[in-house]
Amino acid sequence: MVLGIGLGLFFGRLALQGAGWQEVRETLQGWSLFALVVPVVLVVASSYLRGLRWSLMWTSQRVSSVRLMLIENAAIGLNNVSPVRIFDEGLELGILTLRDRLPGGVALATMMMCRVQDLIFTLLFITVAVVFLPELRQYSIVVAGALVFLAGWLLLLLLLNRIVQRFLVLRRIPGVVSFGNALRDLRKQKRRVALTFSTTCAYWLLLAPVGLLLARAAGIDLAFHLIMVAVIGGIFFATAVPGLPGALGTFEFAVVSLLELWDVPKAEAISFAIVLHAVLFLPITAFTVFVLPREGLASIGALRNILRERQKAPVGSGS
Repeated sequence: MVLGIGLGLFFGRLALQGAGWQEVRETLQGWSLFALVVPVVLVVASSYLRGLRWSLMWTSQRVSSVRLMLIENAAIGLNNVSPVRIFDEGLELGILTLRDRLPGGVALATMMMCRVQDLIFTLLFITVAVVFLPELRQYSIVVAGALVFLAGWLLLLLLLNRIVQRFLVLRRIPGVVSFGNALRDLRKQKRRVALTFSTTCAYWLLLAPVGLLLARAAGIDLAFHLIMVAVIGGIFFATAVPGLPGALGTFEFAVVSLLELWDVPKAEAISFAIVLHAVLFLPITAFTVFVLPREGLASIGALRNILRERQKAPVGSGS
């Protein structure tokens, strides 16, 4: 948490350095609420595609895409307001297992595959951008390191069942066997995996018009693909680096730094980054306020009892 606060303040200061507050304030005052309506609608539509992608991951159960969208948005929103961004997967798993009575191993497998697909798309996009845009080649080492990290994750997921079979102690951990089996079943359905990845691409690409509309409102006249690089690069940096709640500072730094590569004036870049940040984060965070109280989450004691029951189950039962 201390590291995140320090990095958030540091990157935020770098993002604002060189631009007077008066100039930034005047640029922000030129925005109209009408200019934000369509981008917000597109962000919510993108979040629905995330829920649809997640529902397609379930091979043995049918789970509503709207239901999953609400759960995922509430979890992401909780992360946005938390000093440490570690609560989303735990919250999603808790709701699905305690409230919806879905198998924890399968839920965890689908969540993991969603995260891996997000990482694959963003890294592939950034890699292509680095190859074709000379201004980005200074980040080649960072992208190469991220690709190595992705390759390690994919290798671990592919070999998980073999690892569990070799180290029997892992089978005593609740959910590990069902998690591995769910991953294996999902990998066998290549058409489903291709469909889910197509949905992943669609929801990420839907964020590009959001950036384009806001950029035009801020007086930034960049090509579509450059705006998309700024949007996806900002999200990737803000979610990968520890920072303040809501990625304040880190998101603005990434977007402003990318826009400066194409000579966008500082005031316009900061204005765009702040409004884009609000449009991407606030609508999703609002789901937390409405969804979590409605869920009536079970107590920690209930979760502890469920884990105790699973630990008492015979080894290899897949519970």
